[in-house]
Amino acid sequence: MTQDLLTRAPGAFKLGFDVGGTFTDFALVSETDGAVRLGKCLTTPDDPTRGIADGLLSLLADTRISAGNLNVAIHATTLITNALIERKGAVTALLATEGFRDTLEMGTEVRYDNYELSLEMPSPLVPRQRRYDVPERISAKGDVLVPLDTDRLREIAREMLAQKVEAVAIVFLHSFMNPAHEIEAERILREEMPEVQISRSSVIAPEIREFERSSTTAANAYVQPIVRRYIDRTEGMLHDSGFAQRMQMMVSSGGIAGAELVKAQPIRMLESGPAAGVLAAIHFSKLLGLPDLVTFDMGGTTAKVGLVKGHQARKANQFEFGRVARLMRGSGLPVKVPIVELIEIGAGGGSIASTDKMGLVQVGPESAGSAPGPACYGLGGTQPTVTDANLMLGYLNPDYFLGGQIPLSRTASMRALARLGEITAMSATELACGIFRIVNQNMTAACKVHIAEQGEDPQKFFLFAFGGAGPIHAWELARQLGMKGVIVPPAAGAGSALGLVVSPVSFDCSRSLPRRLDKLTWDDIDRVLSQMLEEARAALSEAGLPSSRIASAEVTYEMDLRHFGQGRELTVEIPLEIVESRSIDGVAAAFYAAHQARYGHVHRDLVPELITCRLSVSTHAATLPEPPAVAIAETGICGQPRAKATREVYFPEAGGTLPTRVYERSSLVPGMRFPGPAIIEERECTIVAGPAAEIEVHPTLALFITPTGASADQ
Repeated sequence: MTQDLLTRAPGAFKLGFDVGGTFTDFALVSETDGAVRLGKCLTTPDDPTRGIADGLLSLLADTRISAGNLNVAIHATTLITNALIERKGAVTALLATEGFRDTLEMGTEVRYDNYELSLEMPSPLVPRQRRYDVPERISAKGDVLVPLDTDRLREIAREMLAQKVEAVAIVFLHSFMNPAHEIEAERILREEMPEVQISRSSVIAPEIREFERSSTTAANAYVQPIVRRYIDRTEGMLHDSGFAQRMQMMVSSGGIAGAELVKAQPIRMLESGPAAGVLAAIHFSKLLGLPDLVTFDMGGTTAKVGLVKGHQARKANQFEFGRVARLMRGSGLPVKVPIVELIEIGAGGGSIASTDKMGLVQVGPESAGSAPGPACYGLGGTQPTVTDANLMLGYLNPDYFLGGQIPLSRTASMRALARLGEITAMSATELACGIFRIVNQNMTAACKVHIAEQGEDPQKFFLFAFGGAGPIHAWELARQLGMKGVIVPPAAGAGSALGLVVSPVSFDCSRSLPRRLDKLTWDDIDRVLSQMLEEARAALSEAGLPSSRIASAEVTYEMDLRHFGQGRELTVEIPLEIVESRSIDGVAAAFYAAHQARYGHVHRDLVPELITCRLSVSTHAATLPEPPAVAIAETGICGQPRAKATREVYFPEAGGTLPTRVYERSSLVPGMRFPGPAIIEERECTIVAGPAAEIEVHPTLALFITPTGASADQ
């Protein structure tokens, strides 16, 4: 599966394109033979659509393929994440139940660091002057206690217009039990403010816990106008180029949804690119016969670490963005959306090196992005970055970055490093070594935290590395963590884009129904499950799935349960036979078993309490025909590859530089095995193997980089 293997004859193709903070990646896959062609270009942050158009038209021209041959176009983007973190969203207002407008700022009142006297908390997305409350009240059982004051609501609408509000988040107390007041409020606001985007909490996050629901709905409203404009422009660009189908969007749970749904619920795309990368890892884990992997995706702006167990990604139902304290849970703003569980670090190729308050060197989380980019790009950047350090240390070829499309300037990197070196009393080379060590240590610490939180040991796993910068740093991370080794798949430099075309079309729903199981009938549960199933199937239909595939889609059920009186719940998978048999006792038994497995004890004398029902409808993940690359393994070609060059490269394990052979990845064939140190170059990324490494080419063309003496199938 290399860029040279694409069939040029007319046929059907799938396109995946992922807009990152620094680069925009493309994967064009033949539905006939599975051959892949990759594309990569700089992201244009002022208008990402421009970068998409430039990269796509270049890829189509290179492959002599018409956009009319594209059956599917699937998109992921960091637009939502960037808008939330950089606070560049729409002018947003909040409409709450009378007396509850400050929930968004009060939060849970839980301190994420008990011993920090000057604790900094994240600022709410909606300032107090744009937070309104209106007389109305729904009880916890869904009964109307106070009717909605429509006259006051119309007055509020006029006040919002005077403040030039572009989006409104409606969050009424207990609306997940009865959305009638939110529905009526939306109707009135649309009459008074027809141009304003409106988000209802009973649609965006119909779950218990007022603060989290408010935060999620506010975040959705905050990005909705800009996402709507962005998707419209992107779809327009695709149609102008000749693409005749509906664009699909990756969502953070690892599924695919239609563009119209994402326009209404853009918060579901919060971590769409990283989720696609994990799906690519799952695809290769099946090809490689390795059900368990740690995924490592490092691009130009951030690095992401995830865990795959049994060919499945672990999912979470809540995520934090904009943390003011790195790696500290509770220091960010929560959003309640289904999401592939990852830990994200502000460590990418564009991460800027600077000094902290103590005068010590720090790396990130600020990034040079694509504009102006690292100093070596020659596009106006003057601050030293990880990419500048990697160039100085010999990892990058200045004449072959992005296949030579972006020539790198060692002189510019040297100047940027020297300026910071004057402050830190270090030479440019010493500083480059320090930057490399620091960014690796930051990522190693994050890996340890994430893997430990899952109850796992990193020494049991391979590190599956992808992204433009991931394969440079993966060997050192795996070495420090004592892992089995590193796997670098084909198309590693655009792994997330490839993940888009192997993703299942799926949709996740949730509804809170807080009630003790002994006070609940299955009819109550069935009413909620039926509503969610109808919503999910409608979402799949909107994504362009034919009714026959929707009818055969797999439905999975989960419930958030706890012992009555507990403060937090446990998400429990509910087998289909329990749902079909309508067994409340079966739900209780599933909870007791899950609690025993997780915590080692259970209180069977306490009645379980249901909090939230969850449902997922999913097609099977897309499969690709076996590419021609796999057939090469049958020829039996093996032995040492021929190096195209040798250069001095810095390795921490050697304590200095070593003469290192450089190989072209396209020249490697299955069966080859050779020792490190080695640099393996391809257009989209560079792969580094240390002096204690051995490299083996798998029949899938994935590279296994293992400690000397270990085997790829250990």
